[in-house]
Amino acid sequence: MSNNSDRMNPASRALIAGALVGATASGVEQWRQYQRGEKTLEQATSKVLIDATKAGLVSGAAMTVANATAGRPVLTLLTVLSAGVAGMYLLDSMNKRGADETAE
Repeated sequence: MSNNSDRMNPASRALIAGALVGATASGVEQWRQYQRGEKTLEQATSKVLIDATKAGLVSGAAMTVANATAGRPVLTLLTVLSAGVAGMYLLDSMNKRGADETAE
């Protein structure tokens, strides 16, 4: 017997995938800073959780908009491009913040 209500919608899957990717990327950088003694384990963990949340929200929001614009190729293309730009902005702000913290 099949239960279709057990399937997650694409936005939920994108949110989870984005959070996992964000946590992995942030975790690598935070681990390096922890090993160099620049951050405590608690600070690094907190930063990873914040970055994972941001990445998950951006991914989920992008997928929600993409689903809403399905069947409209121009809007879908703009959604994908804006999600890419938002992701790059997020990574850039993370890198700048990390550079600012190490400069102090």
